[in-house]
Amino acid sequence: MSINKFKRTLSTFCALGMVASVAACSTPAVSTSGTAGNGVAEKGAVLKVAYWESSSSDKAGWDLMFKNFAKDHPEIKLEPQLYPSNTFRQTLDTRIAGNDWPDIVRYTYQRLGKFKENNVMLDLKGKISEESLNDLVPAFRAAVTYNGKLVAMPHHTDTMAMFYNKTMFEKSGIRIPKDATDGWTWEELTANARKLKADNNLEYAFGGIWENGSGYRYLPFIYMNGGSVLSKDMKSITINSPEALAATKLYETWQKEKLVVKTGFTQEPAANLLFVAKKLAFTFSGSWHLSYMEENMPGNWGVTYMPQVKGKTGSDMGGNSIFAYSGTKYPNAAAIFIDYMTNKANMKAFTEASNFIPVRTSLINEGLKYTGFQKEMEVMLNIVKTIDPKLADDETSTRFQQINQIYGEIMDPIAINGSMTAEKALEKAQKDMTEALK
Repeated sequence: MSINKFKRTLSTFCALGMVASVAACSTPAVSTSGTAGNGVAEKGAVLKVAYWESSSSDKAGWDLMFKNFAKDHPEIKLEPQLYPSNTFRQTLDTRIAGNDWPDIVRYTYQRLGKFKENNVMLDLKGKISEESLNDLVPAFRAAVTYNGKLVAMPHHTDTMAMFYNKTMFEKSGIRIPKDATDGWTWEELTANARKLKADNNLEYAFGGIWENGSGYRYLPFIYMNGGSVLSKDMKSITINSPEALAATKLYETWQKEKLVVKTGFTQEPAANLLFVAKKLAFTFSGSWHLSYMEENMPGNWGVTYMPQVKGKTGSDMGGNSIFAYSGTKYPNAAAIFIDYMTNKANMKAFTEASNFIPVRTSLINEGLKYTGFQKEMEVMLNIVKTIDPKLADDETSTRFQQINQIYGEIMDPIAINGSMTAEKALEKAQKDMTEALK
């Protein structure tokens, strides 16, 4: 990845209209990891760290960080609590209901809203050095800032691309987009899906990871067409628009023609499983799935760019933050761990090992060398710069988790059996989301 490409990626994120101010901390950093405040862990500190691993590369990143932290901070004991990615949120909710909070939690930016509003996140202001904070990409610093508090630290980002079966694409003579401006049009996507399905005797042509409560991963189709979920002032719902309807009707067409897998937006993941089983010609998946694809269909897959509408493309703003429970017995130790995981050196090591994208401007400017899939990660990094600023703004709003849940439930009838029309779905989405926004 060239430095110029990284800088273009950075400029896009810096353009996201999401910069929020965080009160400056004048206390100098005194620990080697850059933590502000006293930087001294409580005696006998034991941190329960709740997280998931989405792939073998993700596991490699976490294993590396846990090993290094134990060496660099022997005064703090870690108790990693690993849960399956598809049940992590439900497991955490169950624990919280039983007043059994972990000290540290890995969580997606899109779903931080309920924790922010319930005031259960440790305020890290004054515990992370201002120098470290100033290196964060503004969009992500804003995503973890709420009511003047620093409620989490951004850890990394990722995005979605089109993964394709090389053999099937060659058989059907399907062109591979060369860059982000060369993506298929919606019409081309649908025509290619029809051809790939027929030529390769497939039940369905493609799928996507807008499953298991992650309906927001289909939203880039709405935003690339000029639609949005929230108004500019974030005070009203705008999903029942002609632009959003066109994107929803597109999915309705795919469902009726059995081009897209009939998996609900709230159901268990299936797209990647079907893709590596050669039951699909392509799928919309994430950068963290690179190692999974190679492990399960070595050499027979590739990555290319997202579709586009009248020259505008886009993708999902993914990734995760790390926060501490406000009731932890060890707030200093928790802050040390979070700072350690998200400082420059460790963010670089983690993202290179796990095939994620950093959220520090210095790392983006300097460039990364991934332990694997360098070519594919360059595609992902070029896609990142196409993320719609309004999508990023909407997806990190405080009520987005409720909005996303409504969206997934309303899309289910379209995705599973076509029992609801696109028009009726968006009418209901507009009504239910407006109520949730109150």
